[in-house]
Amino acid sequence: MSNVQKLSLALALVSTAGAAAADGLTYSNVEAVYGNIEELDVTRLNGEADYIMGQYSFTGSAGLVSAEGDDASILRGTAGYAIIPGLNVYGLLSYSQAEGGNDETSYGLGAEFQNNDYGVALEYEKFDDADIDSVTLAGFYGFGASTVYGIANETDNFGSYGLGYKYDAAAFEANIASLWDEDGFDAGATAFSGAYDVNAKFTVLASVLTTNDNFLDNGIYTVGGSYNLTDTTSVEANYGQSFGSDIVDGDGFTLALSFETGARRVRVTDQVTNYVTDTTPLYDLLDF
Repeated sequence: MSNVQKLSLALALVSTAGAAAADGLTYSNVEAVYGNIEELDVTRLNGEADYIMGQYSFTGSAGLVSAEGDDASILRGTAGYAIIPGLNVYGLLSYSQAEGGNDETSYGLGAEFQNNDYGVALEYEKFDDADIDSVTLAGFYGFGASTVYGIANETDNFGSYGLGYKYDAAAFEANIASLWDEDGFDAGATAFSGAYDVNAKFTVLASVLTTNDNFLDNGIYTVGGSYNLTDTTSVEANYGQSFGSDIVDGDGFTLALSFETGARRVRVTDQVTNYVTDTTPLYDLLDF
């Protein structure tokens, strides 16, 4: 079975999960993204679903990215148990495949505690073929319309870090996040974004992604908008342009169609990932 066939099957299961067991499905999302960056065509298809059954919780995700015919795919799932309300332990398993037969299987364990206002998670993952160990600490804290969040990861003695802030009011949303590694803050990047609801259907979008060493002198800006076709389905388009003397001059655009139900992922790590995703539409193409 090819990558495309595997992903088509996995995404079909995600998209029909709500009809099969709507009472326990807390979140589902299917998204198709197309980007053209300086004549390079990139497509991405991904989906997620979270399900809770009493003290048990399950999450699943599938993703496929293709750039000029080179495909890479990933399937990932977790199964958890609530020891007490808010405190979960879970196991995780993932399988990824890239062009040329580069397969990778990983497995691990996690523990998390969360309530309506905050959450924190510690996760260990072992990558079999690469013989790499990874430890991730992630958390968030919400107060009013604001949420602060952070993530730290150490993979075979190499550390990477991130901090972010989200403000989500009735008609306006603002995001900022910085990601860097142990080489220093200057080795990373910072993303800003804003969104304004013109009406119930249409939202204006803008973002800036800039390097930390030449803050706001080098980077990429995007402008765009999203339109709600229904309460759960939307289409989004963005145009991006690079700026600065130390970055390759270029432009491009992204177009995304998404179906989403539920407001919040089950796992803390997935929630933090979604916060970071909100900072720039380029995340849909760059992260995999």
